Amino acid sequence: MEFDLVDFETLFKIPLKNGLSKPKKIRGIGYPMVNMGELFKHDIIFDIDMDFVPMNEREKTHSYLKKYDLLFARQSLTLAGAGKCSIFLGESCETTYESHLIRVRLDQEKCNPLFYYYYFQSQHGKSNMSNIVEQVAAAGIRGSDLKKLKVPYVEKSIQDTIVKLLYGFDEKIELNKQIINNIQEITKNIFKHWFINFEFPNEEGKPYKSSGGEMVESELGLIPAKWSIVKLSNITTLLKKTFNPRKTNLTQVMHFSLPAYDKNQQPIFDDVSTIKSNKWLIEENCVIFSKMNPSTPRVWLTTINKEFFSVASSEFVVLKSESKEMNSFIYNICKSEVFNSYLTTHATGSTNSRQRVTPTVALKFSIALDDNIIKSYSKKIVGMTETIKLLNKENAHLQKIRNIILPKLMTGEVKTIDVVEE
Repeated sequence: MEFDLVDFETLFKIPLKNGLSKPKKIRGIGYPMVNMGELFKHDIIFDIDMDFVPMNEREKTHSYLKKYDLLFARQSLTLAGAGKCSIFLGESCETTYESHLIRVRLDQEKCNPLFYYYYFQSQHGKSNMSNIVEQVAAAGIRGSDLKKLKVPYVEKSIQDTIVKLLYGFDEKIELNKQIINNIQEITKNIFKHWFINFEFPNEEGKPYKSSGGEMVESELGLIPAKWSIVKLSNITTLLKKTFNPRKTNLTQVMHFSLPAYDKNQQPIFDDVSTIKSNKWLIEENCVIFSKMNPSTPRVWLTTINKEFFSVASSEFVVLKSESKEMNSFIYNICKSEVFNSYLTTHATGSTNSRQRVTPTVALKFSIALDDNIIKSYSKKIVGMTETIKLLNKENAHLQKIRNIILPKLMTGEVKTIDVVEE
């Protein structure tokens, strides 16, 4: 099946439009605004946390986002980022977008906006977009070039069928993410309640501290009697096994990279030939956290794929536990506010973009613990953290399948019926 080619603007409902310029000093109240950060972090933008900005009546009339609007990055520090496309699917309130973005509102009687979102996600669409990218001080695209870009066109009923198939993957992935976020919030709150506020269940099942449990002085302040102060290095192992991409027969690995974390906290399947530097090997029962810019916490409960080696960027610190139960506990230590605060305080570097904390310093983090309470906590949450692993594995599998069929569908190489039959 071959697609026709049409000027992109023939599918527009209204002319494309650049966003609003709102300096930081006036942000804080008003209406949510999609910034470059949200665009590059979210391919599909739902109702998420954003900056709030004031808008006058004219701006509210002409510069708001509607569900299914496409957003394109006008500029980027990298060549690959220029023209990056996301789709807005928010519904809860009036939302606008910043001046470095271009809004495209398609005529839904002619086409399905999600079809073109997927097109620009495909390698074919990205390659097409690169034809209009200009590289000066920064890479960028012009709206005048974007509207004249030749894009594939096929009758809307076929677009709808393709979208139904592809969006089915994304809906399941998004649902899994919501479940993961809910589980993480639960385990984080239990950890804080038990090990920071010391309200773990006493022998009568009542909150220890508020029920009059004995507290004693320590280097960390008041802690429960009979508890000990231990360093992170006493309860976990720093793993430093390396993967050299130039000395392996493997063709693909599951890569836990910083860009992958920042995008959707999902590892990517990378061709080994594209990896230029050594990575850390990941084993069973590992937690990794970023040593770079700890004020932006990045903590990953890693998963192992039996078909591929799992590797992590050297910007991560890899901690290995003796069991899945202990791994669950270490994960929640690393996710805690006190650990993040410790890393941020002990980071070195003059600017935020270069701040780092060394593994040696990170492993000196101290916390008050009791072996029996750790066992009780780990037993309580291990099922939850194992669920997180399973859902992350499922999402990685779903993304892999979607990414295999996406280019074939977007170029007309296969029909949707062929994919279903396979």
